[in-house]
Amino acid sequence: MRRAALVLALLLTTACGGGEEEPRTPPAEPPREIEVDASSTLYGFVGDTAGNPVEGVVVSDGFQCVATDAGGVYEMKRDAAAEYVCYSVPAEFKIRTGHDGYPDFYVRLDTSQQKIRQDFTLERLAGVERNFRLICIGDPQPAKAEEATRFEREAMVDVRRTATASAVPCYGVALGDITGEKPDLLAGVRRSLGTAGIPVFALPGNHDKYKVDDATPRDASYFRYTMGPVDYSFNRGDVHVVSMDNVIHSCKASADYEGGFTAAQYAWLKQDLSFVPKDKMVILCVHIPFRGGWGTNSAHADADKYYDEVLDLLSQYEYAAIMSAHTHSNINYIHRKNGKEIFEHVTGTTCGAWWRSTVCTEGTPIGFGLYRIDGNRMEEWAYRSVRHDEQFQIRLYRASDTFVGGAKYRFKQTGADQIVANIWNWDPSWTVNVYENDVLSGQMTRNSDIDAWTVAYHIGLLNNTDSYRKSSDHMFHYTLKNPAAAVRVEAIDRFGNKYEQTVFTD
Repeated sequence: MRRAALVLALLLTTACGGGEEEPRTPPAEPPREIEVDASSTLYGFVGDTAGNPVEGVVVSDGFQCVATDAGGVYEMKRDAAAEYVCYSVPAEFKIRTGHDGYPDFYVRLDTSQQKIRQDFTLERLAGVERNFRLICIGDPQPAKAEEATRFEREAMVDVRRTATASAVPCYGVALGDITGEKPDLLAGVRRSLGTAGIPVFALPGNHDKYKVDDATPRDASYFRYTMGPVDYSFNRGDVHVVSMDNVIHSCKASADYEGGFTAAQYAWLKQDLSFVPKDKMVILCVHIPFRGGWGTNSAHADADKYYDEVLDLLSQYEYAAIMSAHTHSNINYIHRKNGKEIFEHVTGTTCGAWWRSTVCTEGTPIGFGLYRIDGNRMEEWAYRSVRHDEQFQIRLYRASDTFVGGAKYRFKQTGADQIVANIWNWDPSWTVNVYENDVLSGQMTRNSDIDAWTVAYHIGLLNNTDSYRKSSDHMFHYTLKNPAAAVRVEAIDRFGNKYEQTVFTD
């Protein structure tokens, strides 16, 4: 097809954003003449800070993905609904942040222009970061200014402390429900994410789909206006991280939504992953867990859209994982697809039980997930409880205790010779030992039960509804040989890390 030389000085490019918090990515310097097809409506030059072209950078308008050629040029026919252009940060380059600390990888488009040129400048790293940590933050979800303040002063202080103490680079993703349906708090939470001192990306949850009017389904338009694209990716070392909006609202009611992807999103994901070699690790970050497939309305017979197809895509890579949140509980779940194990880490929330306490609905302390990545493997993961040291992984009880708060709450096991433990980051490879007077006595048995102390706290003491009576599969019990013995519970995770608890919560 006929190609035309298009000169930068003759074209308008918009780099302004949705609100004062949106970052600005400077164009490549010096401005240069580039050649693109006459039919292309979105194009540009991607270069490094020395002005050299960067080949193979994946650029997207949120509906399609293209890669820069040897001259650093990308081009596409912009989708009519596209609001942004963004690039998938290559592993060799720094993730820039804007003046508020939020990642700077996108630009809002001036859709009044027929043809848009948007250039990007990338800053090279000293070396590819094949060892790094990923921090996953579940559901900040403030509905009041004081809750947003708690998020910044509690969770984000610990996130920053963790990142500062790390011997390797750290990056973060906030896994949706950035606010509790309070769009006026969104820019403030964005600034709070920026206080981590590391790039922390964000994606929308069901409570980030705000009501426009009584006739319009909730959508993420305001979230996009403040936070930028909702389907995007970036690369670190041998890892490709994808963040996607997987909340589909079917009508105007706040609770009427389902988990899944649209056909357009699935097509976008296939394009995005088509540029990723199969020997890489892929981490998919979403809000609603894949675990079980999910929809709130039983009338939604088509819930669980494209989950099976997406799992099929993920199974094609050397290692794949899913990061999600939403449940206000901490769960490690294993999907099995095409002979591959795909771990889904459902992350306990930083708001706990909607800021009514310091724990989630099943007793997990407010906190965040911490993942150590080496090459294309997830070598270790842990759950870090806010305002506790890394050893705090177990809450221990006497089974005979009754927890009182307007009513009485008990465990399934009630014997005076029995103990109960809540071990929130458990997965099937953990071992839980009991020592009596420092002598190994046996191993605890896992069961599904409520954390009676947590239920008494939320329902009895704080007067919440019975929906806070939540069972979990990471409760354990054991019958002591000597009820008068000094007890020590030792939990050993799949990586050989040992965590101990000797203090009983009463």
